[in-house]
Order: sequence, then structure tokens, then C-alpha cells
Amino acid sequence: MMKLIRIACLSVVCCVAAFAGTISLQPSATTLALGNPLTVDVNVSGVSDLYAFQFDISFNPAVFTASGVTEGALFSGIGVFFSPGFIDNTAGTITFIGDSLSGPGPGVSTNGTLATITFNSIGTGSSSIDLANIILLDSNLADIAATAAGTTVTVAGSSGPEPGSWLLVGGAVVLLFGWAAKKGVRLGGG
Repeated sequence: MMKLIRIACLSVVCCVAAFAGTISLQPSATTLALGNPLTVDVNVSGVSDLYAFQFDISFNPAVFTASGVTEGALFSGIGVFFSPGFIDNTAGTITFIGDSLSGPGPGVSTNGTLATITFNSIGTGSSSIDLANIILLDSNLADIAATAAGTTVTVAGSSGPEPGSWLLVGGAVVLLFGWAAKKGVRLGGG
């Protein structure tokens, strides 16, 4: 009998987990060159009756600075109050990003983007970008279960020569052609 109860409880837990939505950061992983911007979408999928949300973001402040948070398309135009949160580039956090609908009626039951975050790459290395303090509420203000998926981004040093290097290369080519012309040496094929 006890074994049957355990199996029933495990089945309920598995079913609840299977029906839980997901809040995730896209791109799921990427590499970019130092100095390039990064745009990250905060997406939600598999939830029904989403009426309000709130979450925080954390990142490595030695690799990125956050420059802005904009409302995503899912609540755009229907959300009553979008909060872009508070950016703290020293701590590497953005807190209290959120939005809500107003009045009676159902919430949103489609997948979509809750917010878009823009970062500037300021250092090389790897940075996880994670979600924390996630609150998803339905139209009865009850919690909606969801799993969270962050992302990891690697910032690499510049892949080409420094801009000043092109001046040196160009100068060397001019000198080479000048020397060749003076000596009567023909450069190139043929």
C-alpha cells in the first residue's frame, strides 16, 4: 500500500513538472567579439493565463554592462505597467523587471517575449546570464509553475589586427613598392 502511495505521489509530481512552463534566455549560448553588443530575449513558453510577471537578471560585470531593458512583444500594448527594473552594473544585476495586465479577464496563453535586454561587452571571458526571483501569476494572482533556463556568453578578444596595425601594413606595402620601383624589380606574377 505504501509503495502504491509513493508511485501515485511521484506520478503527480512528474505530471506537474511536465505541464510547467519555461522562462528562458535566448540566445541559449553564443560567442562574440569584444566591443560588440549583445541582445538577450527573455521568453516564456508553455504557460496559460499569464497575467503578471517579475524577475531579476544577473551577469558578470567584468564582461558585460547592461545598457537597457525594453518591453517584449507578449505584453506590449496590453500591459498596464512595464518596469525595466534597476540596472546595477557594479553588482552585475538588473532587479524588478516586470509587467502586469489590469482589470478582470484572462491572462495571456501564448508563447512570447517578456523583455529584451541589451548588453555591451567590456571584457573578455565567459559570463553566465541567469534569471532569479521569478514570479509568474495567473489572472487569479496564483503562482504559475515554470522552470528557468539561463545562458552563457563568451566574449573573445578582437579577431583581426588593431586599427593602427593596418597603417603599419599599408606603410610597409608602400615602402616595398617604392623600393622595388627604384631597383627596377618587378613585383607580382608574370
